[in-house]
Amino acid sequence: MRHAIVLSLLCSVFASCSDDVATQPGAPRRYPATGVTKTIELRIEDKVWEVGPGALYNAWTYNGTIPGPTMEVTAGDRILVRLTNNSNHPASVHTHLVEFDQTQDGVDGPAIAQPGQTVTYEWFAPYAGVVPYHDHAAEGEGVARGLFGALIVHAPDEVPANEHVVVLSDFETQFFAQLPGVADPVTGIIPPGGTYRGPHQYMHTMNGFAYEDAVPHFTGRVGELSRWRVVSIGIEAHTFHIHGHRWVDSDGTLTDNIQLAPGTYKTFEFEEDRVGNWLVHCHFPNHMEGGMVSRYNVSP
Repeated sequence: MRHAIVLSLLCSVFASCSDDVATQPGAPRRYPATGVTKTIELRIEDKVWEVGPGALYNAWTYNGTIPGPTMEVTAGDRILVRLTNNSNHPASVHTHLVEFDQTQDGVDGPAIAQPGQTVTYEWFAPYAGVVPYHDHAAEGEGVARGLFGALIVHAPDEVPANEHVVVLSDFETQFFAQLPGVADPVTGIIPPGGTYRGPHQYMHTMNGFAYEDAVPHFTGRVGELSRWRVVSIGIEAHTFHIHGHRWVDSDGTLTDNIQLAPGTYKTFEFEEDRVGNWLVHCHFPNHMEGGMVSRYNVSP
């Protein structure tokens, strides 16, 4: 059964087997075309990104933010992504699970936007869920620098909920312009500002920031449906743990902590019933110490 599910997901990106996906045991629902085209504009912009007080990162971004803007479409939509490269290095956009021709994969040839170029990608999104999008021109460096984001494909019949998007990512020390308590390797000067947080500081981020004082807090209210869309992108495996809550995972087990390898993603939900200022974090100790921690504030 598990192998059939994996096969069906992989086949969803290939026209040669996409018609067979719906017949696979346990296959996800395939939605018909809506006839709607959603156009999304992305710009490659290099900037210094403040991961937290005193922590400055030499970033590559989509539209000036890390993560890039969350793309939202409805299952069955056609997606046009217009990527304009305002940087001095090649860049692209690649995504997961949606269907596209090999020329739209963001990996090579004309699917790579050279400096000053605009490239348009055409995708079709028949399956609901959340997936990452990210650079594939510079391979690992593009993702490490900040070229990633989340694509949400809403089911046409999904129940309205309080939506939380969480992107877990890993930053690399070599790309920091400065870190609190760390001397400049050229001048030997320790820059002012920020609090030194140890050898893993600011390496593990949640929605582009690190630690409770910088990561925007999540909010909720008792009685609402709380839906979480979590993407892991980078070089490390992570978990995502919400204190004081529990839900049924995709394998049917009751949990409060999901595991995600690089490039993986999950959507889960629960009815909110716990007032409090709850901790949310990765359960790898050095990742939490490195910044992958925030709060979930639930009001009555």
